[in-house]
Amino acid sequence: MKVGVVGVGYLGQHHARIYSEIPDTTLVGVVDINQERAREIAKRYSTTPYYDYRELFGKIDAVSIVVPTVLHRLIAGHFIEEGINILIEKPVTTTLEEARELMEMANKKKVILQVGHIERFNTAVMELSKIIDRPVFIDCYRMGPYTNRNTDVGVVLDLMIHDIDIVMSIVKSKVTKISSFGYPVFSRQEDIANAQILFENGCIANLTASRITRKKIRRMEITEVDAFISIDYLEQELAVYKKTITAVPPILMEKPMMQKGEPLRFELEHFTRCVKNGERPLVGLEEGKNALEVALKILEEIKKNQGIVNEKYL
Repeated sequence: MKVGVVGVGYLGQHHARIYSEIPDTTLVGVVDINQERAREIAKRYSTTPYYDYRELFGKIDAVSIVVPTVLHRLIAGHFIEEGINILIEKPVTTTLEEARELMEMANKKKVILQVGHIERFNTAVMELSKIIDRPVFIDCYRMGPYTNRNTDVGVVLDLMIHDIDIVMSIVKSKVTKISSFGYPVFSRQEDIANAQILFENGCIANLTASRITRKKIRRMEITEVDAFISIDYLEQELAVYKKTITAVPPILMEKPMMQKGEPLRFELEHFTRCVKNGERPLVGLEEGKNALEVALKILEEIKKNQGIVNEKYL
């Protein structure tokens, strides 16, 4: 299987590294408009540098697109037209209309399009999918220091969208109400945001994302009728606390044994298997579009409530 990577910045370089290591997969080339960067990464992983993504046409079976979100629709559309399978980084596009267009094109050309929601391939999340039952309340915290990466989008599309995707995948119910606030601190976009999502089945999810904190935190806590589940994404650890009538105190903690690993490697190995076997990816365009839709509604609420924040606190 022949693959390429478009965009070899901070994240794209790791796509190139992993593809170069996956058995039965050949990294044909890497693309970047920064020619020096393209040559550097190509040399590091023994492949060919290109400076225009169209130079990959006719040479590859699949591609990772790791460029700013505003370019996703344009570049992915061209690769779909060439019949090339795609892994596109999150968020899938900037608008729902663009996501629908890509979905229609991909279905017509019968190409696989996977969206890079990497946390789905965190071993703790993969284990969670086996044990989750009926969540009634979910708390998500995704925070870290400010960086110069991903400044084309705010913290909702940069960080919170990971938790939106996971919450949607485990609640499996229609969103009925969203309330959210956010504020820019170091950029023109919101750098800190909080959203509360109410689902039709009664579950409530509270999501907090920030890129202005000193310490990096990635955590999710899930309350069920008879259990409490805690996930640490960074440590790839999951703990389950269950009610019992025999233990003192009446709570029993379980920590499933898991084979930890690099989530991006699991994600790319999954993508290459899907391409080779013609299988539907775990996080396809539909899931990417659904997460984007909720994220955009959160941003709408933030914009609507911005006047209230400015009036009361500034």
